[in-house]
Amino acid sequence: MMRVLTLAAAAAAAALACAGQAAAQPRGEPPPPGNYFQTCRNISTYGRGPDATMTAECRDRDGRWRQSSLRFAGCDRVDNRDGTLSCLPSRDYQGPPPTPPPPGPAYGPPPGPERGPERGRPAITLFPQPNFGGRPFFTEREITNLPREFNDRAMSLRIDGRRAWMVCADSDFRGRCQVFDHDVPDLRAVGMGGQISSMRPVR
Repeated sequence: MMRVLTLAAAAAAAALACAGQAAAQPRGEPPPPGNYFQTCRNISTYGRGPDATMTAECRDRDGRWRQSSLRFAGCDRVDNRDGTLSCLPSRDYQGPPPTPPPPGPAYGPPPGPERGPERGRPAITLFPQPNFGGRPFFTEREITNLPREFNDRAMSLRIDGRRAWMVCADSDFRGRCQVFDHDVPDLRAVGMGGQISSMRPVR
């Protein structure tokens, strides 16, 4: 009888520990309402409170897909305006107006014209899901070692401009490397799924 009680107590303690770990996992805020659901794809959110951020690919008036990010704390709704996520503030919100996250490799491309050959600048975008889904990592420069949240996570990639890019499985361009000059919707098909740590333009 004592052994049965001991086992039951151990099981209960393990369940409480698991519940505590689950509660500690950060979760993104639910996406706000708005018309972007009809004209955007690959919608994702991360962060909470004033740092809650959403990313999506949205169609502009010319039918092209554009990557857009928005901090949506205090937004009553979000609309797609010519390929850009735009906030309609809530009247009850007392904090600062939401702004897009700062440009840089960890938050996607800076504001500007449509990415791609039209812009004429070499760039690469990594996505953690096949078919260009999830939070993107965008860069126009050499990366010797990806940040932890993007390292060994890429499952698809996009190439902009007319340069090819070399991607490697290890930092500092070591390990298995491959060169791409076109979009790859599923890196598993070429044996590089979840294995990219460094990258650079090659020509």
